[in-house]
Amino acid sequence: MKNKYIHICALSSLVLMASCKDVLDVEPYDRISEEIIWSSKANAETFIFGSYGIMERYNSGPGQDVYTSNTLANDGTASNAFQIFREIISNTYNAGFDNWAQVRRCNMIIQKVAESAGISDEDKKALIAEGKFLRAMSYYDVARKIGRIVWIDKVLTEKDELLLPTTASPSESYNYIIKDLEEAIQDLPKTKIAGRTNKYTAAAFLTEVCLQALAYKNYPNAVTVSVNDPLLEKVIKNANLVINEGGYALETDYESMFNQNKSTSPEIIFAVYKKAINTIIQSTPMQLSMPNISIDKIKKFEGSPLFNKPVPFECWPEHFPAQNLADAYLTIDKADPTKALPWNETSQYKAAVNEGVNVMIPHSRNGFPFDKVPKAPDENVLVQGKIKAGSSETLWTLNNENRDARWQASILSDSSSFYGQIMTMTMRGNSGRWISINGGDWGATSSNMYWRKGMYTNVSPSFLNTVTTDYHYVSMRLGRVILNLAEAYLLKNDVVNATLNFNKTRVIHGQLPASTAGNIKDAWKDYKIERRVDLVGENDYYYSLLRWGRFGANANNGNPSGGTIQELTEPIRVMDISKDRKSFAIVTGPFNNAYNQRIFKPERRYLFPIPQSFIDNNPNFAPQNPNW
Repeated sequence: MKNKYIHICALSSLVLMASCKDVLDVEPYDRISEEIIWSSKANAETFIFGSYGIMERYNSGPGQDVYTSNTLANDGTASNAFQIFREIISNTYNAGFDNWAQVRRCNMIIQKVAESAGISDEDKKALIAEGKFLRAMSYYDVARKIGRIVWIDKVLTEKDELLLPTTASPSESYNYIIKDLEEAIQDLPKTKIAGRTNKYTAAAFLTEVCLQALAYKNYPNAVTVSVNDPLLEKVIKNANLVINEGGYALETDYESMFNQNKSTSPEIIFAVYKKAINTIIQSTPMQLSMPNISIDKIKKFEGSPLFNKPVPFECWPEHFPAQNLADAYLTIDKADPTKALPWNETSQYKAAVNEGVNVMIPHSRNGFPFDKVPKAPDENVLVQGKIKAGSSETLWTLNNENRDARWQASILSDSSSFYGQIMTMTMRGNSGRWISINGGDWGATSSNMYWRKGMYTNVSPSFLNTVTTDYHYVSMRLGRVILNLAEAYLLKNDVVNATLNFNKTRVIHGQLPASTAGNIKDAWKDYKIERRVDLVGENDYYYSLLRWGRFGANANNGNPSGGTIQELTEPIRVMDISKDRKSFAIVTGPFNNAYNQRIFKPERRYLFPIPQSFIDNNPNFAPQNPNW
């Protein structure tokens, strides 16, 4: 009998398979025979472990945050994001529709493990469940982006019909995904192994899958959420399974979950782990987050203080926190410590700042005054002000004292201490945006902030692209599950249980007073802020905004289901601070990339297109998604 072999590089296109069926029998083959791979649990696991690349679609890092007002980007990151938020992509755009090579691997796991004579029945159950989990996660990424999938639940051969159809609707797609996850939960082990799924990982992801599925019911028509919808009950049931039985705990040291200090924190449910043996800074989010600043660049700007080493940062910075995001990190009011407010709405701000005072003058690279802020010709001033005479406050105290603990854990702002350096973002500082503006040197932030979340602090000898490092990406954690549970209760109009849950992350991670929202409108407002700051940089905000837009009403600022999403059209803001930290201006503008030309077309933006070339080659993929 002719030997069969495992294809490590599976076919990338069903259409290609249809046009050339003998492709399944063409070299190259992998060197390990199929019989050996599936002859034992240990051997099968080598193939399963090699399939976990599927989970990298859920990696923490910039992800789709770059489409939102969380991020101000430049260079390649900006160019890629621009085509989305400017609504200039066409129906040829491929957001990942053709996931069939991944699905084939999953189906091989499910089928070949079941057929194996060398794997025990008990082990078969767990391994097949793992294959179903991975298949569900591959399809979920397609569903949340495109809505419709090509459902394949067996290993296709040249004898099968390969011109398969797409699902009829997002709801049909989600039904398949939910079924896979529910079956996986039944048979996956409870054992926790870093980087590998278990019963609670599948349940955790299912809570989010069900929220997305509920939002896209009846698409493209409006969705009406029933408080008794079975999907909400699935969210609550599976969230409680994770919370009550999983043995996970909210992390009190928020920053450490995302760097080397607590990469296996008891809050982390699933993460992707990379080792220094085959990982360099350039292949991690740190490469596009950290600056490229030397002492010489600082001196040209008349900045200070100078770094304590010539070039501590030699990365390729392309995306930065926007002031829009910064404003979501609440500050405890000094006059009433039971309240947490935006920093510029606190009593201390109102008592200390005189808004409307003109503090701006044209920029100059030499001799710029310590008490002024520069004005760029193509930027518009939203607000400017100055600390009142006699006040003990400064822009630093107003932005940092009594603030959400995740502010300094997630973002490097003026006077942040990081990697042995004091990073100053004021005029004539050492790391602010004006180092690179008006004839300056490339390599600094565009927003006067950098990301701290996800930055390892033990890289050595410097932040250089070729430096090796361990790294991990957080894909799912207990805080996210708790927030999913809170959202389910909001959709059931249960304010008490909703606030009870989102206050857990707000109080433990943020060290803020609990929300006292007493009505559904205020509860949604506080929840949306909480989810935004707790999950920033975890590939969540864009999809949450779309989901809330589909829910409409209080979930989307009073707009109807399927309406425009304000947060995806608001202009990006940047704050400049004077050297003496007593004057400031908040501006908006193109920021070199026409970055504020933000458009939202609700008739099509909620889902990306099925790439038209696939429909042209296989009419069974039709119809195209609405308005594409």
